[in-house]
Amino acid sequence: MAGSKDDAAKRRQAAGPGKLPPEMLANIHDRMEFLDRIAFATVFAASCDDIFSLPTPWLLLPCDNDKDPVIATLFSVADRRAATVRAPDPALRDYIVLGSSHGWLATGDNRGQIHLINPATGEQHALPDIATMGVFVTENGRVYFSVWIKRFLTARFGGGPLFGDNCWRAEGHGGITYSADDMHTWFYRKAVLSIGRRPERHVAMLILNEIFGAPAFTTAEDGGAWRLAQSRDGIEDAIHHGGRFHSVSYSGVVEAWERDAESGAYTSTAVAPRLTAGGEGMSSHKYIVAAPDGRLMVVVKYWTKEKGYLWNKTWTCSFQVHILSDDGKWTETRDIGDAALFIGLNNSLCVPKMRHPEIEAGCVYYTDDQLWEAAVRKRNKDIKYRDDDDDYIDVWPVGVYSLKDGTVKKIDALGPQQYRGFTPMPPVWITPSIP
Repeated sequence: MAGSKDDAAKRRQAAGPGKLPPEMLANIHDRMEFLDRIAFATVFAASCDDIFSLPTPWLLLPCDNDKDPVIATLFSVADRRAATVRAPDPALRDYIVLGSSHGWLATGDNRGQIHLINPATGEQHALPDIATMGVFVTENGRVYFSVWIKRFLTARFGGGPLFGDNCWRAEGHGGITYSADDMHTWFYRKAVLSIGRRPERHVAMLILNEIFGAPAFTTAEDGGAWRLAQSRDGIEDAIHHGGRFHSVSYSGVVEAWERDAESGAYTSTAVAPRLTAGGEGMSSHKYIVAAPDGRLMVVVKYWTKEKGYLWNKTWTCSFQVHILSDDGKWTETRDIGDAALFIGLNNSLCVPKMRHPEIEAGCVYYTDDQLWEAAVRKRNKDIKYRDDDDDYIDVWPVGVYSLKDGTVKKIDALGPQQYRGFTPMPPVWITPSIP
C-alpha cells in the first residue's frame, strides 16, 4: 500500500505544471489576460527559460492625459494584443520615459525628479533627488535648476581648469539654467537600471544630455545621492549586461564600468577597439545591445528629414549592426540570424524570434528617440502646421526596418492613430514583469 502511495505521489509530481511540455505552457500563457500572463511567465521563467526568460517587448503607447489621465496602454508586438494599466501620479502623469529594465520604467517628471514605476502593478519609487549630484544651484523653490559649469566639468574631467573639449571652453565659466519641467528633456538623456526585480536593489546609471556627456550613478550604499563619473568622450548609450554597466561613447568607445568598494566612485575600462561607424551630431545615434549569446553589439541608426516644418518633415531611417567578434574586432553584418532587434532611446534588446511568427527575424523594430522634439510636440499638440495634418502618416514614431532589403514600414496592427499627427511622447519598449 505504501509503495502505491509513493508511486502515485511521483506521478502527481511528474504531471505538475512545471513538467508540462513547453508548447502546452506557451499555449496556456497566450490565452490569459495581461496580468495573469505576466505572473505566469514570471513563475515559469526558471523551468522553461527557452520560452519565458527572453520575453518579447511590449510597447507603452503615448497616452492623452487630457482625455484619461489614469490609463496607459501596453501593446504586444508579438501577438498584436493590447492591455490597459493604471497610470499613477507622479511617475506616469506628465512624464517622459528615460529608461526601461526588467519591467520597471524610469520616468522624469515636470519637477525635475526621476521615479521608478512598474506599469503591471502600479508600484513606484522615487530615485534620489537630482540636487544631490552636487553641481546645482536651485532657485525659487526648485522651480529652476542652475548647473555650476566649473564644478560640473571638474567632476567630468577629473580636475581642471583647464578642461578638455566642451562647449563651455577651457575655463568653464558661468552656468546654465533649466526650468524643472525642462530637466527630463535638456539635462537627462537615459536612465539604465541594473537587473533585478526589486527597486531597492537597483543600481541606476543616469546618462546626461549630449552637451554634458558624463554619467552619474546611485546605489543603496551611496546614501541616497547621485555621483558623477569621469567621461572625457561623453556617453551616448548604455546597458546593464553580465553584472556590469557597458556604454558606448559619442566617439565609438565601448567601456565597462566598475564601482570601487572603498571610494564608491565608478570608473570605466575600454573593452573593445573604437568603432568608427556613425558620427557625432543629429544625423545618427549609436545603441549598445547584448546579443542572445552574450556578445556586445552596437546598432547605428541614421535618419534624414526632407521638406516640411520642424518635426513635421518627411522622415526615413536606416540601421547598421556591428558585432564584437571573438577576436575582439568589430564586424558589420546584415544577418542577425533568427532574432530581431528592438531599438529605442529608453531600452534596446536583441530577442530570438522563437515561437512568435508575428516577429520578423532579421529586422529592427525602432521607436522615436528625439526627446526634445517630443517635448515640443507635447507643448504644441493642439497646433497644426500643415493643412493635411489629418491625413499625415509617417514612420517616425515606431516602425520596422529590414536589414536584408533596407525597407522601412509601419506596424499595421497599431492602427493609424500612432502614425497620424504628433504623439506627445515617444513609444517605449518594456518587458512587463511582476516582482
